[in-house]
Amino acid sequence: MRKIIAGKKGDKNILQVFTPLDSRKISEERILKKYKKIFRQKGLPMTQTAMCWGLDIGEGWHSLVDMLCGCIQSYIDHNKKYNPKITQVEAVQVKEKYGGLRFYTNGECEMIHGMIWLAEYMSNFICEDCGTTKEVIQNDNGWITTLCKECRKKRQDKK
Repeated sequence: MRKIIAGKKGDKNILQVFTPLDSRKISEERILKKYKKIFRQKGLPMTQTAMCWGLDIGEGWHSLVDMLCGCIQSYIDHNKKYNPKITQVEAVQVKEKYGGLRFYTNGECEMIHGMIWLAEYMSNFICEDCGTTKEVIQNDNGWITTLCKECRKKRQDKK
């Protein structure tokens, strides 16, 4: 969505066209840059990975994914030197499915698998849009969503 601003600079009339910044995209890009090793597949074509679509989740789960990636990368960095079987985990898809977070990787050890399971479980109690844990419910009106009361109302008002 483009915006046009009309104004004056000195004695000249000017028009400025710009695209407003999307806070969800800004948050996503911050996570992708922060964990470059985990999201290495982001730039690959869709014939090789589903990460080409980025984080296919609401902004409310971004902090959960940020914490998950921090735990995963920290575990790998601190334990790789002691256990050569631990390899760098790469995300192949991050999305919402059946109202919960799904974080698919190219392989992980049991410890990292447990971290992912816990984050996916926790997502069922966190609003996907705003990140609150207050009055969060999963609703099945043809599509299961995990939203707080306020965000659910906002979505219904948009329809």
